[in-house]
Amino acid sequence: MKNAPMRFDGLSLSHNPHKLSIENESRLRELTTVKRISRTEQLYRRPCVISGEGELYGADCLEQYIALERLYRSQKRGKLALPHLRPIYAYLKELSLLSEPHEDVLKYRFVFVEAQSPRLRIPEEAYYITVSQGESLWDIGYRYGVGIDDLVRLNPQIPHIDELDAEERVRLC
Repeated sequence: MKNAPMRFDGLSLSHNPHKLSIENESRLRELTTVKRISRTEQLYRRPCVISGEGELYGADCLEQYIALERLYRSQKRGKLALPHLRPIYAYLKELSLLSEPHEDVLKYRFVFVEAQSPRLRIPEEAYYITVSQGESLWDIGYRYGVGIDDLVRLNPQIPHIDELDAEERVRLC
């Protein structure tokens, strides 16, 4: 079975890289609620870095490299598709020529960095819930996985954590 070629911003390379490295990193934190229920929260995720080396073959190998270099110089983000991986939007951060074209072969190295989308702004209304009859901050913390200390800090208007009025608004974050 032949793999689909590596593509970036509409340019298909005739041969896939022979070396490929994909680096992902994220920082996680485990939170435990009052009732010993734990959940994991992602604090941040660094952009994926994809680097590698490859060879361009054929009488037009220099033209293929020049087309890739044009994309590098444009510094715009494009869709990067690699065999067996989901496509991502990325920037071509580095491009190096490793050898002069020799017998219709040109060696090169590349580094792509994932273009992360800006975070969507969550409307402030989404930070609040409306209390049902008989609920306490303990109940709300348990249901939404928010620590009681955080709820008390976010809701200084609530004098007693066990006595909430129905239809009262409680801030969650």
